[in-house]
Amino acid sequence: MKFKHISDKSHSWLRAAGLVAGLLGPAGWAVAAPALPGVPGLSARDLSVWIAPVEGGAPWLSHRADVAVNPASTMKLVTSFAALDLLGQDYRWRTRWLSPAAIRDGHLTGDLYWQGSGDPAFDRDALADMARTVRARGIGQIDGRLLLDGQVFRTLGSSSELDPDEGRSYQVGPDALLTQFKTVELTLLATPSGWAVRPAPALPGLQIDNRLQRDDSGRECPSAARLVSQTVRGQEVSLSGRLPESCDGSHLYVPVFDHARFQSEAFAAAWQAAGGQGQPAAASGRTPAGARELARHDSPPLSQVLTDLNRYSNNVMARQVFLTLGAANPQSGDTARDAASAVRASLARHGIDTQGFAFENGAGLSRHERVTAAGLGEMLRAAQATPFWAEFASLLPRPGGEGTLKRRLPALAEQARFKTGTLNDVRALAGYLDAGGRRWAVVLIANRAGISNAQLDQVLEGLYPQLEAAGHDAAGLQ
Repeated sequence: MKFKHISDKSHSWLRAAGLVAGLLGPAGWAVAAPALPGVPGLSARDLSVWIAPVEGGAPWLSHRADVAVNPASTMKLVTSFAALDLLGQDYRWRTRWLSPAAIRDGHLTGDLYWQGSGDPAFDRDALADMARTVRARGIGQIDGRLLLDGQVFRTLGSSSELDPDEGRSYQVGPDALLTQFKTVELTLLATPSGWAVRPAPALPGLQIDNRLQRDDSGRECPSAARLVSQTVRGQEVSLSGRLPESCDGSHLYVPVFDHARFQSEAFAAAWQAAGGQGQPAAASGRTPAGARELARHDSPPLSQVLTDLNRYSNNVMARQVFLTLGAANPQSGDTARDAASAVRASLARHGIDTQGFAFENGAGLSRHERVTAAGLGEMLRAAQATPFWAEFASLLPRPGGEGTLKRRLPALAEQARFKTGTLNDVRALAGYLDAGGRRWAVVLIANRAGISNAQLDQVLEGLYPQLEAAGHDAAGLQ
């Protein structure tokens, strides 16, 4: 099979001496030592690399692999590994609505408590289903308040030194009652007079300042998000830009309000849609003992949540899972700190050295989180010996499929499964590569501003022929 953009003429940055561990055959015969391919604009000192056969043995290539580096979103694999290990693939989050109040003549005569557990996937459909369940119990009006009980997360961690979340869905923070990622979906509809905007959920307090204009050029719609300028100010979302008619039906996703207000208004929208009357005032509260359950929602299983989380590199979902690990393993009363301790304990239990690791939120959306390429690589290798190996491997996207690898590494579509990582000064790939009849655990991390995904992909593509040869050579020496 031919591979585009892969050259057999790799310019060497380094050889085996002191930096690379070659595979050894019988009687110590060495398989050809690997060499990092030269990529214009990318220096060997910018890279940390660790590659080893998953079945064990010395690394085939280890370059700056013990240096602590920022992993960006490849940190999500660490959180996912620990979650499968400590919670189990079938773990589900439960959201409950409860009340100690009596039901009389269609009225709930007291407060309704919304008790969250940190569900990363709780959305407007789940909210609507719970509202319908309450209505089916004969309740048409809530006389008391809506009290938000998020005590399961004592602390939330941070994504320090990064921008706030106004208008940026990737930066939405975690919450025990996270709903619809605190994001409103705006559907853009072409009309004879211009553009209409339909929000979902239809939050009562949300105002749309629609300044969109028609572009009659007849061109194709590249992406509505690229053509629309959006600004969030308080309760107002302002949209401007020129859109061709081919953008009809496109969607924008915009985070609005703080969590508590979003939950209150999303509840009001779902309650009214279910036929309920009034909008109860919202506040925080602790569910009293003995309160009766009126509705519940169980999340999809952890394995499905982690698949979506890693495929689309969803930061807030990763942070929810990370905090759930802390809530499930309480030690200090600081949920984020307890989460970091739980992850370290999980890795240590599988023999993984976490020296050099640092945790902030478990998503990689951080200037402070750190891993080593060797530690991350050993975790990838250790996963194969766990009961959750099949689930863990399936979390990693394939090139050309849905998610962050959709337009990357087309030449390795059948051989590769990788999690990507991207920050302004980080590019990372971590996962598995089939080459030469073997499966390899691969970690490539570059920490320097200005490095592109294409440059990192060239490194992997340049290493592939060498891995093919190494796999076949090792098989021939056995």
